[in-house]
Amino acid sequence: MHGPAIKTSRDDEAKAYQPTSRQLLQALEAMAGVGFCTLSLADGTVQASDGLHLLTGTLDHVGQPVTLDFIGSRTHPDDRESLVENFHLLMRDIMPSRRDMRLLREDGTVRRLEMRFERLIDDERRPVGWIICVLDRSEEESLRHMLAQARRRLRTVLDQIDVDLAWFSSLDGRFVERVKQSGNPHLPQAPLFTLESWFDTVHPDDRPIVLEGLERAEADTSVIRIEISPGHYVPVRTIRKPVLNEANQAEEWFGLTSLVQPGTGGLDPGEIAADPSLNGPLLRGARNLLGWTIPVLAQQSGISASTIMRIEESSAPMTEIARRSTAERLIGALTGAGLTFHRTLTGKLAISL
Repeated sequence: MHGPAIKTSRDDEAKAYQPTSRQLLQALEAMAGVGFCTLSLADGTVQASDGLHLLTGTLDHVGQPVTLDFIGSRTHPDDRESLVENFHLLMRDIMPSRRDMRLLREDGTVRRLEMRFERLIDDERRPVGWIICVLDRSEEESLRHMLAQARRRLRTVLDQIDVDLAWFSSLDGRFVERVKQSGNPHLPQAPLFTLESWFDTVHPDDRPIVLEGLERAEADTSVIRIEISPGHYVPVRTIRKPVLNEANQAEEWFGLTSLVQPGTGGLDPGEIAADPSLNGPLLRGARNLLGWTIPVLAQQSGISASTIMRIEESSAPMTEIARRSTAERLIGALTGAGLTFHRTLTGKLAISL
């Protein structure tokens, strides 16, 4: 059996213990990632908190007054002039307009700091100084830079893909971000990418396809008709892929949309003819996709059937086995019949109707 607990003086001390203001401030600064300092209007002295010394990497100066020269020596050279200007404004009881600066730490890193100012007043409501809250914005700046770089990279990739529209959307399709739109004059003039405006352009008979796609959470390819002028509808092909998170779950959609019009869209015939990935098997596949025989392609292009047979039997780039003009005439005949040449994500030629 256990007897009654014996009360000790340590228990009384634990119950009576109250953290000091400095300890509370240290805890607050550590949790929020900020630092504080005060500036006296009487003599211009600056007292920095432990958290501010932690931000600036000057823990060996904790408890010591901080001079303007001390701060300036650790400020980025391009920001020192504005630092001095801010100090003089504060000493005249004027709040500075510039509130950011770059700090040079002894470990060689540069930190971007944001300052927020609050006046200190005495019992007679006269200004006696400032309390300055310093926030480290370096991580936010780094994230913004990474985001901007990611967008530039995405733009570079999308510029190599022959599509009319590239977009991201929420899973329910209600929030859409358009990241690329071509200069195709056949695109609808109305703003496409809200759910309502997009749905309004869809042919009434094709709207069930759109609604079914919103409910189906999987990658798909769909062709629907949209209105580009009153009563005039053209088909568009959309390839939609899910964007997966770390748990391999879809969190948004990425889509590529292109107008499908006979003789329009896709790459320029001259660009196709000069592409080294254009070869006999691709030409044969394009001809078969249209359902043409070699004599039909010969008739439509003005190139002899024997030349077409020779090209199709070779897997070498067409640039090596045929004249540029021959390739352009063959490509012109195929695209004129509604075939589209475009590029895959890897930059290779592909064909579609």
